[in-house]
Amino acid sequence: MVKIIYLVLSIILMMPGAVLASDELKFSWDTVPLYAHFGARRGMTDAEVRFIASHYDFITLEKFHGANPHGGVSEPGTFADTARIKAINPDAKVLFYWNLLLDYPAYEASKTRVNDKDWFLKTLDGKLHYKRGTLKRYDLSNADWRKWWVGVAKKSLAAGKMDGLFIDAIPQISLQPKARIREWGAEKYTAVERGIGQTLNDLQQALGPDKITIYNGIRSVPGGWSHGGTKYLNNASGIITDHFNMFNSTGPTQIAADLARMSTAAKAGKIVIFKAWPGFSWLDKPAMKLPLAALKQRARDNISFPLAAFLIVAQEQSYFNYTWGYRETHGAFDWYPEFDKPLGQPLNDATQSGYEYRRNFKRASVYLNIKDKTAKITWR
Repeated sequence: MVKIIYLVLSIILMMPGAVLASDELKFSWDTVPLYAHFGARRGMTDAEVRFIASHYDFITLEKFHGANPHGGVSEPGTFADTARIKAINPDAKVLFYWNLLLDYPAYEASKTRVNDKDWFLKTLDGKLHYKRGTLKRYDLSNADWRKWWVGVAKKSLAAGKMDGLFIDAIPQISLQPKARIREWGAEKYTAVERGIGQTLNDLQQALGPDKITIYNGIRSVPGGWSHGGTKYLNNASGIITDHFNMFNSTGPTQIAADLARMSTAAKAGKIVIFKAWPGFSWLDKPAMKLPLAALKQRARDNISFPLAAFLIVAQEQSYFNYTWGYRETHGAFDWYPEFDKPLGQPLNDATQSGYEYRRNFKRASVYLNIKDKTAKITWR
């Protein structure tokens, strides 16, 4: 199965028209290449800006970032903190978060647009299809909506002097096709799923080759989409795997498929972001009742397996992100000794024997077992 995934992805990703990763994104094998992704509704303190700017060259500021001081909208705070980061680290690439499906009330652009009812998805009984009872879902098959969405993205990047877009929620559209067909009908589902590629293509045409576009993303679940999320990579700079060994993606079969898909995408020249988890998330209520010091210790204790998995698949322009959520309070400003250790270039591609993977770097050797979920990184 893994060999089939590699073959199919290699053919898809090397088709004419594939959008390769930006040459301007800074990358080094000196230490583990890192990516930061968080949002702070209050904005960032001077100390936090200094930390992010001095530790990361690749960053996404999440929805609602800086919204509290600005009437609940994200643009002013996001743009201001982007400028503050870049003032310290001119090499930093900062992405604007823009959801492809959910109508978050987080943007001035959303509050001031024409509120066309035909821009939103409805269930088969004609009622608006809400998530959690409040969030409307965009109808990607609507050409007027696509024009608005792409236009906002382009204007936001220009206004904020930002380097690209983080595009969220594609798995919520097409990860489980049967469920969506039951809600929207087969014809509407087909049109909306087709709209993913149409929107990403329109976005690339509007932004041009100098802007980075990352979408969410690779995800392998039992009975899910056959392509694992890689279907849309021809129209993006790269992809994130944000559920690695979490939620419904914890079985060895799912982990093996995620590793295969990330490796193939990275070898095709795409930016690949590996969102890793410390064995718990912000949704874990018992864990969230623990003191922050205890959560940090658990994260330190559990880093070897996800970091080893990343090193097994990493290529140039692959990046590691390790937190337990997407807000500033979920470990966004924590640091780990492994991040300071010399790594060096990979000496070979990973080798696989059953559930075991091995790979060597100039300054480290990596062992990974995805069945037992054990790993060892030997630094030298």
